[in-house]
Amino acid sequence: MSAVKRLSMELDGWQAAWKQLEAFLDRVDGVAEQDAPHVQTVCALLPVFNVIERARRRAVGLALSSALASSPRGEGLPALSAASLAGGEQRLPGVEELEFAVGTIGADGDGKLTGAALLAGTVTLFAFRDEKHGGEVAVRVPTYDFGPLVASGLVPDAIDAGLFSSDQRRDAAESGIAEMKTWSALRTERRGELTTSAETVPLSSQFDALTVGSSVSDFDAVAVGASSRQGECLADRSVLLQAKTTVEEQGADAALTDALQRAADSLQGQATDYGAVATALQPPRTATQSTSALNALKTTLRRADAPGLPGQLSFEMTLLDVAAGTGMDEAVASRLAYPDGSLRMLRTLEWSLRFHWVFRQRWFDVRNRAALAPLLRQVLTPFCDSLTRVLAGSSTGIPLVGTVTLVKDTPTQATALSVSPGADLGRVQAGHVAHVGGERPTLALVLGWEVKGGTPGDKRLLIAPLNVSIAADAKLPGVAGLVRSGTPVDASAVSVSTQELMEGRAAAGPQADGVVQEVISLGTRLALVLGQGGGVLGLVPPAVAAPYPGKTFALLPPVEVGASRLFLDGMPLESTSGSTKPVPVARPGELLLVRGADEEGTWWQGVAQVDTVDVRTGAAARADDETTVTPTPPCCGDDEEVVVITLRDLQLPKTLVRDVTLRRDFNGFGGPSLATGVMLPIELDPGTANVTVQDGGVTKTVLRDPELRVAVSVLKGWLGGPR
Repeated sequence: MSAVKRLSMELDGWQAAWKQLEAFLDRVDGVAEQDAPHVQTVCALLPVFNVIERARRRAVGLALSSALASSPRGEGLPALSAASLAGGEQRLPGVEELEFAVGTIGADGDGKLTGAALLAGTVTLFAFRDEKHGGEVAVRVPTYDFGPLVASGLVPDAIDAGLFSSDQRRDAAESGIAEMKTWSALRTERRGELTTSAETVPLSSQFDALTVGSSVSDFDAVAVGASSRQGECLADRSVLLQAKTTVEEQGADAALTDALQRAADSLQGQATDYGAVATALQPPRTATQSTSALNALKTTLRRADAPGLPGQLSFEMTLLDVAAGTGMDEAVASRLAYPDGSLRMLRTLEWSLRFHWVFRQRWFDVRNRAALAPLLRQVLTPFCDSLTRVLAGSSTGIPLVGTVTLVKDTPTQATALSVSPGADLGRVQAGHVAHVGGERPTLALVLGWEVKGGTPGDKRLLIAPLNVSIAADAKLPGVAGLVRSGTPVDASAVSVSTQELMEGRAAAGPQADGVVQEVISLGTRLALVLGQGGGVLGLVPPAVAAPYPGKTFALLPPVEVGASRLFLDGMPLESTSGSTKPVPVARPGELLLVRGADEEGTWWQGVAQVDTVDVRTGAAARADDETTVTPTPPCCGDDEEVVVITLRDLQLPKTLVRDVTLRRDFNGFGGPSLATGVMLPIELDPGTANVTVQDGGVTKTVLRDPELRVAVSVLKGWLGGPR
């Protein structure tokens, strides 16, 4: 079996392996989307219950402490240790209680369940760097809503004191029916364990104990407390309004949204009363010098602490407590439902992905070193070697024995050369270059061979699209775009000078341009696939002389999807061209990179294939607007000269609107990304460079997916002929 065939089969295996992993990732994302409305509701309502508990503390001096901070999938939260999740007996049940309910139960050395919750630490598996995910998106598992867990750990006694006890789990496993404690029931249970102390006296009770004869410092303490509670009420009002917006987006019941609005309005009234007390107790404190005035102020503070009945939550907060409790219980039940609650399924898939990833990463690494990289080197080496020989002016190296000629007229862009029936093609490999002589000489990149019909049959060299000069001047020899029957096909040496490569045209005349342009085409394609300086494959494509070495050209934006023309922003200095004669910035058939940012600030890098390069006035360029899909930019004055690059192809998924450049700094790709056709995470393909730019002080990833697609197309084109 040929190396090309084995490589083609290897690529099929890699694509299947990545699709399996991608299907796993898509499944995780799909379940996360199912969980999203419920986690949004839970994370929006926990701050609401914090507000209710603070109102309870103001009214009766006794309340549960705030729940742990949470956000969907822990976004923006700092890492925690397992120990910080413990000790929740006197705080509102938070998202950690949901994790305990779906987590693993700890066991002692004898296998007896201990009631401790075992949670897996959060690990970052990899980061995407592709257009599907918009660049650097880290994949972390598990994605706890309280933030990343720094390491795996046990939380003592968390199971039996939570939502899904050991006994309830055992019953569910045996009967298939799960009985779980509701979130509201767990909160009520914890409230019942609270005890009063000297520190849990409401502020109004402290104020009631004061008289006109009390010390100034006692009144100052009440003033400070009232001012603090005024700020607390205003902040809590904002919390409720934000929660209302969030739960409305999730389709919450009108009873809940109405209760949130009414409670927010009530907090505004409390803040006003607290503010009045704080202001009255500032110097000169006239209200503290009159018993009647002091009593009126005490009434205001009692109303601020408990707008309804003394020592109780306000009517508005009580309604909110009921409505929010219903919404929370429903969301928690959806996430914990046994056996297919959204959180339960998400964590199961995340834990599975974590272990699957380890083995899949190992497979990619071992398979790349053992099979993929060696095959890529074996198959691509003849391409590099043949181009090296051509540039050196030696025989192209194709092993054609005896006289071999074309037996059919062959037009430009043909993908096969029918050759002499007696030609021996047995040693020809993909990557060999054949010299096609005659009046319209060119080079043919051979990809294989085949025999059609019986003995001796139609022997054909399978080639990349043939590049035959289409210059149509009547004084030129041969037929434009045609190689005639009888033309020799052999390994004859050709001489291509540096100046010819810079100009993209043959010194012998336009009829021989095919030789020069094919060298440029093959050189830039090898650079696209392998990188200018080579890469992890150990193959360094030969350097093909190019004008303006190392220079990046600014382009006039916008560069639209499918653009047929590019316009340079300014004229390049001829002194930087590397040539003693004027040369164009690019050559026909050359591949160049186009990089820039779209309207959303996303950076892309695609590939342009050059057709022609001209220096024209703005007026002359606009004269062609009717026959091209890309109009001349308005900034080009009628008498102003502009470099116009006409394209054969441009691969870009979005219109680039700023900082657009034309460049030759090819980085190439690692074997795994070439094999799968995907910009793989760097953990799977460290050989594919992660290109970044500074944009407004922010480091952004340049999405190379369009560039990779062209590279994969080139590689598959080189492997695609029948054998």
